[in-house]
Amino acid sequence: MVLEYLAPVKHVIPLTTIRRERLLPVPGTVAVRVREKVQAQDVLAEADAQPRHIFIDVARGLGVAASQVPQLVTRERGERVEIGDIIAGPVGLARRTVRAPADGRIAALSEGRVLFEVRGRSIEVRAGFPAVVVATDGTRLVTVETTGALIQAAWGNGRQDFGVMRVIGDDPGEPLVTDKLDINLRGAVIVAGNCDNPAPLHQATELSVRGLILGSMASDLIPVVRRLPYAVLILEGFGRIPINSAAYALITSNVGREVAVDARPAQPYDPHRPEMIIPLPASREVGLPDEVVLLVPGVRVRVTRDPYHGAVGVVRELLEHAVEFPSGILARSANVELEGIGDVPVPLANLEVLQ
Repeated sequence: MVLEYLAPVKHVIPLTTIRRERLLPVPGTVAVRVREKVQAQDVLAEADAQPRHIFIDVARGLGVAASQVPQLVTRERGERVEIGDIIAGPVGLARRTVRAPADGRIAALSEGRVLFEVRGRSIEVRAGFPAVVVATDGTRLVTVETTGALIQAAWGNGRQDFGVMRVIGDDPGEPLVTDKLDINLRGAVIVAGNCDNPAPLHQATELSVRGLILGSMASDLIPVVRRLPYAVLILEGFGRIPINSAAYALITSNVGREVAVDARPAQPYDPHRPEMIIPLPASREVGLPDEVVLLVPGVRVRVTRDPYHGAVGVVRELLEHAVEFPSGILARSANVELEGIGDVPVPLANLEVLQ
């Protein structure tokens, strides 16, 4: 009997074609053309955010009756103003005025109040990494493509950036500590094994780092990391899990190269995962990574739960009968030869394909 199983796929690939879509949330203006080369910080498209409206009580601000307000307002309906511009007044001995609370325009005037439309900030989407534009719809969507190394992660704090990659320490589980953060790391993307203390995270902020890539992190640091001004990528998960051997080998072989850190978290019904991309030249044509891979003997996998969380190995056999584990659970399993551990049975639900 041939046993087949579809496992989740996590990309850890030394060289592949990487194609990503950059999408505005609302229609706007695309600033690039197909086949145009772009850099990481280049703006591909931009749009105006939806404005918001606030009521300004002019009568109260000037200390006058509502009936007097139309004669004291110095701006016309529809007129654009900048923050601090006088909208009404001055009036009285104190020369009281009402000023614009932000950049915007006068939308309406009624019963002593001004309806003020606050101008929305411009929304921009950037390339994220050096690439070539391969497609666009002209209003919202731009597709960019490059070749390089790709490592997908478990979690990110929602930010994106691009910089030169530096590794701290010689071990995939080495912790991030303040003693190893110095001025030489300013503006870099730092890689370390794990972090369980907020102090080095704040010190990295003072160094204006572009990003931080960790194997794992204490879960109680999540609120701190969400507020950091730089991108943080967690490759393995929460706790004390070293960077898996496949990803660590790929990272250490590319130290000193520029890396794109995309720490936007995964969303339901969205194929995007947090990831790091190392742009690399290709001497030959390389295809796109596979999104669906059968779990069969010979496939490289990573274990996603204890007791072997983060271990990498090769599937030797899919077992025909369910295996009973010490916890008492019966589960469909595979014999996996894990690096540094040997052959062990692992539940299929605890495996993801490394491709």
